[in-house]
Amino acid sequence: MGPGGLLFGIDSHGAEGEGAGNSTYARGLISALFAASGPDDFALFAADPTHAFYRSLPARRRSRAIRVPQGRGLLRLGGALGWAARRERVDALHVQYTAPLGYRRPLVVTVHDLGFVHVPESFPSGLRMALRALVPRSMARAARVVTDSEFSGRDLADRFAVPREKIAVIPLSADARFRPLGSAEVAAVLDRYGLRPGFLFSLGRLNRRKNLERLLIAHARLRAGAGSDAVLVIGGKRDYGVEDVLGQVRRSAGGPAVRLVEFIPDADLPAFYAGAACFVYPSLFEGFGLPVLEAMACATPVVASNRAALPELAGDAALLIDPESPDAIAAAIARVLGDRALAGELGARGLARSRRYSWEETARRTLGVYRDAVRA
Repeated sequence: MGPGGLLFGIDSHGAEGEGAGNSTYARGLISALFAASGPDDFALFAADPTHAFYRSLPARRRSRAIRVPQGRGLLRLGGALGWAARRERVDALHVQYTAPLGYRRPLVVTVHDLGFVHVPESFPSGLRMALRALVPRSMARAARVVTDSEFSGRDLADRFAVPREKIAVIPLSADARFRPLGSAEVAAVLDRYGLRPGFLFSLGRLNRRKNLERLLIAHARLRAGAGSDAVLVIGGKRDYGVEDVLGQVRRSAGGPAVRLVEFIPDADLPAFYAGAACFVYPSLFEGFGLPVLEAMACATPVVASNRAALPELAGDAALLIDPESPDAIAAAIARVLGDRALAGELGARGLARSRRYSWEETARRTLGVYRDAVRA
């Protein structure tokens, strides 16, 4: 324990990446924790303590990044993370999904969703089996379990009998860089990609649960039926099953009207959202749906799936559709493209709704969970 405060350990290796929800969560939470006032300190258990992300954090008493061997996760979870946490004498340790084997001190586990249960085809078999074995055990050992939505909280309780009083629902937030942008700011980024504003945009890890096959069918029907010439831009980091996704794009009837940009750096993402006429997110399963919140923060009209946690996040600020119906997806996009008043109303509602969320509030509530774990 530091003078006047506690020392909390965070498995921060995910903060060293981009293009994945776990990375965005780690970066947003850690940045807000370091920016907050208060007596507590944080030991960040890192793969690379010299990473630029750690250098960007403000100085905070005894807080620092500490190298932990990873070994594709095997070394980290097999003992290195637990050993480092014990050596640093952290008062509680925070991990995502899986806890280090044999760790018996106060533990907080964040489980964003149970995608490996609901959409197993989006995970390689080895990872899927590991998550099925380790996540329930990690939640059982944890003093508190954090998740992003009421939907996911109910899911954890129903599927794995996690006591509801042990679950803390703490929503995520969009980073402050996601905001309405001027046309010059948008053009400065999009010009580098050979794009002009007014396209349809979809973003997410390129895997099967993002439902790109039906989105491509919907786009083709939109062009054929409604006479739309809107280009569909698809961004996202390559993931398991990506070859199937790439094959779908190559076989798409949209041809040059479909642009697969793949990975988009964090710094460029706001311009993609702000330059889009509509953000389309027909995912089959999400525990939160951070890209929807980012799009709303940019005042971009949203068409999203009516499944899992997305209705909870979007409320009345998006057009919600059956993600298994290409006709429904196409019809909703056509409504946005064909009705300026509707598009403007959705953009305004989304912007207002996005302002309910902040990383500062996420950090404040998470810090409370850490303290609860110590007392448990």
